[in-house]
Amino acid sequence: MRTLRRFLTPGWVIGVLAAILFAWACFALLAPWQLGKSDDLDARNARLAESVEAAPAPLAQVVDGPQAYAEREWRLVTLSGEWQPDSEALLRLRSVDGDLVYQVLTVFDPVDGADLLVNRGYVLVGENNAVPDYPAAPTGEVEITARLRVAEPGEAEPVPMAGLPAVRVVDPAAIGDTLGHDLVPEGYLQLTGDQPGSLTPAPIPGIENGPYLSYGLQWLAFGVLAPAALIYFAWAEIRARRRDAEVAAADAEADADRGSDDDIPPTAGRSDQGGGTTGGIARGDSSVDRDASDVDELSARERAMRARYGDRDDVEKRRALRRADRLRT
Repeated sequence: MRTLRRFLTPGWVIGVLAAILFAWACFALLAPWQLGKSDDLDARNARLAESVEAAPAPLAQVVDGPQAYAEREWRLVTLSGEWQPDSEALLRLRSVDGDLVYQVLTVFDPVDGADLLVNRGYVLVGENNAVPDYPAAPTGEVEITARLRVAEPGEAEPVPMAGLPAVRVVDPAAIGDTLGHDLVPEGYLQLTGDQPGSLTPAPIPGIENGPYLSYGLQWLAFGVLAPAALIYFAWAEIRARRRDAEVAAADAEADADRGSDDDIPPTAGRSDQGGGTTGGIARGDSSVDRDASDVDELSARERAMRARYGDRDDVEKRRALRRADRLRT
């Protein structure tokens, strides 16, 4: 109970609460966040690998529901229809290999189904953020091959630029409202190279592991180390307090021994007034022997105490440090 009361100080209470809160955050928030990003990256890598291995298929065959754009993203599809060159937007704030670019988004009217937004590729940003000239989409019915892309989250925020609306993210619903078309809201298409109406193709990400799994494992390790460190410091505190108690008991015993030695009356050099020379010398020699044995015993005790606990100055320093520690806690 006394040991428990020693740990009910404000410093220890705050330390315990902080360790518990940190461990909870590691296990409930930080580690799942990073591990979830790792799972998302693995799923994207799997979709990329599937898109590379699978041959292009008709859009109607691949997209069989609203979730198909997310579940089969990057899959190659084919479709026929007509470009709508007058319904176009720019995707700004993008870069390719460190160069700022504008990606051109154009409406495509398939033979069957609702209108789709298609990323035709990119052009380099001109001086003073100017929009350079680029080839317009061809007219007439064409067949294109493109990749499925899921709509990007965030606010599109269309702003006029060179007579075209420029957006920050690809949100087909918002862009369709700006262009006056009812576009498929779940996703869009990204055109590959050598297609009717294609510009420089927008790059696709590579298959990579990423650091998210290692980050998640690190947060799990931190969640384990926080309470372990708290237990270690508590154990070290208990050991230190026990050692201080032993030192204090030894100091008290040493002080008691010194007090009892100071109470012994001096007898060396005293002689009997009525006795002769021989008797006086005999009694004097006896008292001298007793004093010498007491001094030898005291010296041996002091040497043992000094070997174990140090000099008197060291004891006083330890006492001062213990008082300072108690004042701080």
